[in-house]
Amino acid sequence: MDATYNLIVIGSGAAGRKAATEAQQYGWKTAVVESGPLGGTCPNRGCDPKRILSGITETYDDAHRLKDYGIQGALSLDWNRMKKFKDTFTVPVPAQVEHSFREIGMEVYKGTAVFIDGSTIEVGDCVLKADHFLIATGSLPAPLPFEGTEHLLTSDDFFEQEELPDTIVFVGGGPVSFELAHMCRRMGRNVSIFHDAAHILEEYDIEMTNKLVELSRNIGINVHTNAQVTNITRTDREGFIVEAEKDGLTHKFNTDLVIHGGGRVPNIQSLHLERAGIDPTDKGIPVDANFKSASDSSIYAAGDAADSGLPPLTPAASFGASRALSHMLEDKDHSAFDPVIPSVVFTYPKLAKTGLSQQEAEEQGVPYEILSKEITPFFSYQRTRSTGAFIKVLTSPGTDEILGAHLLSDHADHLINLFTVAIKKNMTKQELSQILWAYPSEESDIPSFFQ
Repeated sequence: MDATYNLIVIGSGAAGRKAATEAQQYGWKTAVVESGPLGGTCPNRGCDPKRILSGITETYDDAHRLKDYGIQGALSLDWNRMKKFKDTFTVPVPAQVEHSFREIGMEVYKGTAVFIDGSTIEVGDCVLKADHFLIATGSLPAPLPFEGTEHLLTSDDFFEQEELPDTIVFVGGGPVSFELAHMCRRMGRNVSIFHDAAHILEEYDIEMTNKLVELSRNIGINVHTNAQVTNITRTDREGFIVEAEKDGLTHKFNTDLVIHGGGRVPNIQSLHLERAGIDPTDKGIPVDANFKSASDSSIYAAGDAADSGLPPLTPAASFGASRALSHMLEDKDHSAFDPVIPSVVFTYPKLAKTGLSQQEAEEQGVPYEILSKEITPFFSYQRTRSTGAFIKVLTSPGTDEILGAHLLSDHADHLINLFTVAIKKNMTKQELSQILWAYPSEESDIPSFFQ
């Protein structure tokens, strides 16, 4: 089968779905190619299932901390029932996405896209041509440099486990490891994290990540930094031995599961981009401010597949898709961008950031002043017997404009959005403090952050 389109979108996640739907509704003949479940990572095996499960464990943790303060009776978590609840959200997604595509007349091709040249791809037995392409294929777990990586499960695999064993090891100190480790520990599992550098979550503020490590250890998670995993072997009892080097010594750890949490890379290896004249970097397909791969190319990229300078987050993927689409449809030429994008690690307490971190300000030569405060004694956290809450804000000397905000608290995912608005609008700490927030609420604590 041969066919020609105005636009072919490769990938159906946040970026691909947005671009394909809007192009089709605009009147373009559009097709989507997807090699995995329609809908992409976030709703099927990423953000959404993670948040469903972590939300349950957060509720449990809140109740457990308030036991004997009004909450009575036995409390427990049941993984199998949690998974079944999660499945009610995730299982329908591919069919729902396919229906939404076909309902507006879009063609859907299931398979792996391979470029033949800059205007043609092959999907199975189909040869498809297009005036424009948008590559939005997302990411996949990064290759890890040691023996036995075939024994690693991915986060995709984790979400499909029917039962959780007693002992779980996470390799890598990224968001996946810490989010799932907090979840598993609150379910009573023996959990360890091995990270090969001194600091975890390297995109986050070091002071805040050090506090997260402390809080993680306080709830019983074994966090090993500067520990390089060198080998994973299967044992006779259907478990595994993880070998790691730390301080010049080799240590061995027995575990029932080993989960890959060592970062992700762009999922572009199978596309044969060289045939389309594209030379990707290790961060993805280089793009300009319009998310176009080159001035003489008809190929765009967005989301985790693009080397755009943006973080690998769903809002960033949608931002890239919007820019690419407006350039294709309206020939709108965009200027360079530096959007303020908040990011949250759904541990408990949650770690959140927006704007500049202290290390980024120093690297970029941006003058700054710091406010760093423990806010655990605040009423908002005392009333729930919170295990710890911290705030760190960077402001500009002289103007007091907010440059960056970093939170570690049970409510960080909500508060960080307010600081994102403040940075976007060039607000000062005084202007943010003068807003009359509803009381008592976590937002009403903001004026006290700066006192």
